[in-house]
Amino acid sequence: MNEARTQAPAGSAPAERPPVVAALRERVYATLVGLSTVVLLLDYAGSTSATEAVADIAAAMVALCLAGGFADISAHRIAHGSFPRGHDLRHILAAAGHVLETALLPVLSVGAAALGWLPLNTALWIAALSLVLTIAALALSATRRAAVRWPVKLLLFVVEVAIALAVVAVKLIAH
Repeated sequence: MNEARTQAPAGSAPAERPPVVAALRERVYATLVGLSTVVLLLDYAGSTSATEAVADIAAAMVALCLAGGFADISAHRIAHGSFPRGHDLRHILAAAGHVLETALLPVLSVGAAALGWLPLNTALWIAALSLVLTIAALALSATRRAAVRWPVKLLLFVVEVAIALAVVAVKLIAH
């Protein structure tokens, strides 16, 4: 993928996403997946060990990382007929890194429970809070840059957080 290109010439295929957009998209998606996983684990905290909870969170995030990498590489091969190299491959790996960064606080807090430093329920609430704050920070960052007055920015922020939490709720209802 030639990710440096942001505008397509008239009559050509649509422009590809700039690297920062792809990385932020991965971060948002990873946060939603992580929060869904952690909230689901809260329901089972009484019947699951902290080690199992760490493994569940890590597995969900590694699976997301692999799926995102597979999708990006496949899309590149379909669009360009070759395996990504150089700049393109670095951006794919960076996007995967954002997924793993998102998992860091939840894995560390639940890992502390696995070491006996915290009760599992407390560790899961810390993990959930860290992910909710990540969602809020991403929404705040998005709305802060909007070229609208502050009341509209506030409304956008609330709507974005509500949509993110609705996504998590839908995933939980499915379980």
